[in-house]
Amino acid sequence: MRWCLPVCCLVIVMLFACEGALGQTEMREQPLQARPGGVATESQMPKLGAGAQEVATELEIMPLLDRLYRLPENERCGPSATLEALLLRQEISDRVLAASLEIDGVFAELDNEIGQLNAVRNDLEDRRDRALKISSIAGIVTGGALGVVSTALQFKDSTTQAGNVVGVAAGAVSTVLSALGIRQQRGGREVIGSRTNMLAKLFDRPLKEHSDYPAEVWLYLRSKPPTEAGPADRIDRLKSDWIKSGRIDADAAKAKKKIDLFTDNSDSPRKMTIDLLNDRAAMLADVRLRVSLMKRDLSKLLLAVRCHQ
Repeated sequence: MRWCLPVCCLVIVMLFACEGALGQTEMREQPLQARPGGVATESQMPKLGAGAQEVATELEIMPLLDRLYRLPENERCGPSATLEALLLRQEISDRVLAASLEIDGVFAELDNEIGQLNAVRNDLEDRRDRALKISSIAGIVTGGALGVVSTALQFKDSTTQAGNVVGVAAGAVSTVLSALGIRQQRGGREVIGSRTNMLAKLFDRPLKEHSDYPAEVWLYLRSKPPTEAGPADRIDRLKSDWIKSGRIDADAAKAKKKIDLFTDNSDSPRKMTIDLLNDRAAMLADVRLRVSLMKRDLSKLLLAVRCHQ
């Protein structure tokens, strides 16, 4: 009988301990019940534009954002942020930064090629302008001098015929110089010694060194813009714009000849005119503009993981 009291006390203590453990388990399970299915709710996830959602999907960042915003607010930000939240935020930032640096590399190659094209074009324009000035001066001097001689010969009847001949010669020289000026207006031709050709891959041509696009950027260019109508991807839209602006001929045969000049990566490339240089530089600038929109969307992703206190 003397053992009854200790045994009863032990049973009572065990019952209270089990009840406390069950209560703690229920408290720990409550946050999970507030997020059915283990997916962040629409109110929790940041509002991303269509472009930012596209880039996040391509870089496989959306699952990381979902995991980050499944955490309670006090675990995501502030002094009580958990290690999981910090690691998720770091992983997202690393992917965005890596893609941003890849885009900067594309910009560097595009800007370098455009700079070389502009340098050659400026040189050809300077040569053309000098030649036009010389032709204009020669036409004025020659036409004026022969005109004076022709007029002077008209004063005597014996030299009238000679004066007419000189007058005809003056007109012929002026005509020749004018035709030469029209030809010089187009400028000369020059070989482009660029080590890159960023248009080659867009037209499925052989690539030069440093002329390839990173996987992330190429996937972006081969995707349809979510905010633009129609099924065409960004590269097809660029080509359509170039046809409309006359940079590429609508006729397939003529367009092929011009594209071959733009993307000539042979050891002995053909010479290009001022007009071709202008078109190629403008097309590269259009590609740069398209890629720059990807960088804009990347900035939206970084803003989505910031803590707003």
